[in-house]
Amino acid sequence: MRYKSNLFIPGHTLDRLDRGLNSNASALIIDLEDGCPEDKKIDAREELIGLLKKGNVFTKPLFVRVNDAMNENGRQDIDALSDFEDQIEAIILPKTQSFDFLATLAPMIAFENKLVPLIETPRAVDTVTQIAAFKGVIGLFFGAADFSAGMGSKLAWEPLLYARHKVALAAAMYNLFTIDAPFFYIDNEEGLIEEAEKVKNLGFTGKAAIHPSQIDFINDAFEPTKEEKEEAKKVLEEYQKMDGGAVKIDGKMVDEPIAEAMRLKLSLGDKEKED
Repeated sequence: MRYKSNLFIPGHTLDRLDRGLNSNASALIIDLEDGCPEDKKIDAREELIGLLKKGNVFTKPLFVRVNDAMNENGRQDIDALSDFEDQIEAIILPKTQSFDFLATLAPMIAFENKLVPLIETPRAVDTVTQIAAFKGVIGLFFGAADFSAGMGSKLAWEPLLYARHKVALAAAMYNLFTIDAPFFYIDNEEGLIEEAEKVKNLGFTGKAAIHPSQIDFINDAFEPTKEEKEEAKKVLEEYQKMDGGAVKIDGKMVDEPIAEAMRLKLSLGDKEKED
């Protein structure tokens, strides 16, 4: 499954859930961590559990960003959600630092094969390839704001490019989906489109949103253009005629790696893709 647009909904604002469900978001992220005030975290968790008990509320894929799983609050989040594992796509794990972090945590919790580490510290970026290799990891989420704060760098494209590249590379090595951090300037549509297109070109498969108004721009950015789809279809048709052998198409040599890139391009235009 690829998740192009992923809408954050703070856990204490679940009364606004319909806005997310009625949007064109690929998935929803219920945020029990940073987006939820400390004094409302327990109530937010209980309200989410109440919705999950109804069994048919979430009509889109659901991620839950829990609190730091090495702390009591985070483990209580995961324990409370464990009875509803079949309704939850994955849990997003903040403060993931290393492979050892996951190896220590996984035996203690449910969702052992539904983990999305949040790569948001310098150490996590440094060890992201090992994190991606962990058995239960199905995707990676890049946390730009916390990473920028940890580096003491500007929250801008150039200072974060190396980190994003490492996340995308690690995910590609292990066939994981990738979700990029949200674009924080809600009224800057041009900036959102530019950043979404850039992360797509890096290899990210999706991006988070903090407001429903951002969803369609993200979807459009990750959707291949008409020209790209036509090129991919043509290349794949000609390549298949050669039964897997290299072929020259429009002056360019095409072999299996190029063909696979074209398949991926077409898959990004699908609503759903099974890995």
